[in-house]
Amino acid sequence: MRLAMIYMASGFGRRFGSNKLLTPLWGRPLYQHGLQRLLEAAGRLEDCGDFQTSVIVASQYEEILDYARSLGAGAVYNPFSAEGITASIRLGTMNAPADTELYLYFVADQPCLSAESVVRLVEGLVESGRGIGSVKNGSPCIFAAKYREELLALAGDRGGRQIIRRHPEDVWEMKLPDEELRDIDLPEDML
Repeated sequence: MRLAMIYMASGFGRRFGSNKLLTPLWGRPLYQHGLQRLLEAAGRLEDCGDFQTSVIVASQYEEILDYARSLGAGAVYNPFSAEGITASIRLGTMNAPADTELYLYFVADQPCLSAESVVRLVEGLVESGRGIGSVKNGSPCIFAAKYREELLALAGDRGGRQIIRRHPEDVWEMKLPDEELRDIDLPEDML
């Protein structure tokens, strides 16, 4: 099964007051934590033999794109960051392989989400037979290819939740500990 893992690292950090993605957390920039875990999850899924994975990073920041390339991930420049998260969704989706069957979207400000949880989300969705997989706060989330056109048509800064609300009968939800889902939105969140 072909899986595109799209890492969205284009935000401005307005509430944070500066570019939070480049702010050090535990000795390295915030964005590196989630990207490392996503690459680890991709490796685990590849090792099980059931998945072919592509990791695609969408960002307006050259430092992040250069780092992604250095790790073998795809890197897509996002000149539309002012549009919000849907620009990253659109660019990541458009740059995924044509035969992609599942699209996983992962935000860059959740440094505590484990690779194991990402693997469980992917495998859980496949086992459920449904077309959308989500965690409590909507990120990360995963969509079957049948939602590709809806993903490409998203607008605003609400992301895939718009599609999740339109298709509640096709959603499989996974529970995770709150600590894994912690977002870094404000400087005091960098504990």
